[in-house]
Amino acid sequence: MDHRNLSAPETAQINVREPLYGAAAIAVRDQLRESTDLEVAIRVAQKMLDAYGDSSTFDEFGYSRAHGALTESLRILLRALGAETEASR
Repeated sequence: MDHRNLSAPETAQINVREPLYGAAAIAVRDQLRESTDLEVAIRVAQKMLDAYGDSSTFDEFGYSRAHGALTESLRILLRALGAETEASR
């Protein structure tokens, strides 16, 4: 039985029964690698800044939502760096 995805481009066709070598093996390894706490904290902080970085369109509750989200993302980032404050523990 052929296990190829016919909708994928030809360069993405990989026989799952064959071992991977070279660039293909490195690409799969990098995709399967678990993110570190710091990498996750950075992604969370980036998403929160994207969502709440511009306060020009906030309503009266927008500021409190932004404050909570940004405070939480900073707490996660500080925890990942091992620099948590006593109040956040």
